[in-house]
Amino acid sequence: TGRDRLGTFEPKIVPKRQLIITDELEGTILSMYAMGVSTRAMRDYVQQMYAMEISPAEISRITDSVLPAV
Repeated sequence: TGRDRLGTFEPKIVPKRQLIITDELEGTILSMYAMGVSTRAMRDYVQQMYAMEISPAEISRITDSVLPAV
């Protein structure tokens, strides 16, 4: 998100503290989940390969979305 000195900047396309997860990234996370990779290891991989911060909780939210389908 953008920054300004007074902290009044409000982005219009992506609200503050909201991630944009691409289909490719989501697929990568789900593939890693299927192989038994830990959420913290997934976070480290995403940080290195995609240069973005994602929390283990966000990764869990993505992996939990497929559990009802299993």
